[in-house]
Amino acid sequence: MNPKNNRMVENQNEKEGTSIKPRVKILNCPIRTTLGVLGKKWTMLIIRDIGFLKINRFNRILESIPGLTPRVLSMRLRELEKEGMIKCKQIKGDQLMVIWSLTEKGKDILPILLMLTAFGSKWYAHYVFEDKKPRKLDEMFSEGEAEAMICEYGNRLDFGNATLEYKNHNKLNNRIKFTNYDPKNNSEKE
Repeated sequence: MNPKNNRMVENQNEKEGTSIKPRVKILNCPIRTTLGVLGKKWTMLIIRDIGFLKINRFNRILESIPGLTPRVLSMRLRELEKEGMIKCKQIKGDQLMVIWSLTEKGKDILPILLMLTAFGSKWYAHYVFEDKKPRKLDEMFSEGEAEAMICEYGNRLDFGNATLEYKNHNKLNNRIKFTNYDPKNNSEKE
């Protein structure tokens, strides 16, 4: 590439922002790999039901997701259990009761679902809400519930020396902010 073209590429990168490039060799794209499991139809909604809505019985999950068939639900539950994202507990009584719950690995998906909720509520409000108005998470959930969810699920993410913290400014300007922790100075930098 000649120097003139090199400068054009550099200028374009400056306009578009900085790219994120890994420092280690990656064999398979982590996004593609994750979507191989979570990207299957109905999977994220099943995890939503078990994790957020606490719907943990086969028939209740089936009722809560219109269009999901018993065969597909059974397949997805088996796949998620095999991947270690959910676990099955059998309770014996008059009738055998099967209850599904998230494992630690499964709980790590909840921050992703929370961010999808925020994204969909902002950019697809015309499909999500009756009044078609975009909303932030704190406008969707009861007082403090969104902040608690972000803190609880955000703490599950591991960014190495970077931490994820929720800032609440006068209950009006809610945002997620990345802060880099400097262990040498025992301080945080934005």
